[in-house]
Amino acid sequence: MKNPNDIRMRTVGGCARAVRGAISLAIVAGLALGLIAREVRAAATTPTLILTTAAPAVVGGARAVAFEGRFDFPNALEVGYPLELVIFQGAHFVRYPIAGTAHVGDSAALLAGHLDEDDVPTFDLEGAEAPADVRIVTFVPDRLRVTLPATFTAGRVTAVLFASVPHGAVVSNPIVFLLP
Repeated sequence: MKNPNDIRMRTVGGCARAVRGAISLAIVAGLALGLIAREVRAAATTPTLILTTAAPAVVGGARAVAFEGRFDFPNALEVGYPLELVIFQGAHFVRYPIAGTAHVGDSAALLAGHLDEDDVPTFDLEGAEAPADVRIVTFVPDRLRVTLPATFTAGRVTAVLFASVPHGAVVSNPIVFLLP
């Protein structure tokens, strides 16, 4: 005859092993998912580009604009993705690559009053080199100051940031301001 306590001990021991096994499996699965999730986030980084304010100024006939916002500054400098500021009035534009010479020109892509992600690849090829006095004056983590070409006149102006990243283009919010 079997001892009832012996059966109970085997059942309790089996349950304990099953619980330990389930906990071990959960820990291993959690670690694996954590590593995979970390890798996915790192591979899918998209810059956050936001323009919050524009402060235009005129000094002795020369125009400049200071912008504040979120430019993903560390990645623009350390990773080196091509971040650019575009200021346009109608179809007329000036494009400031963070690393490089400013370009001026006219683009039909801007006639609607905005720049779309789909327009960036062709827009980025448009324009001619701007005069040397049209440039980025200051670029720090939350501020960007540029000088404008003489072809920009008093009136409504729009600015956007864009970056070309491996999975496409990222365009900031447009900010509209008045040039004095």
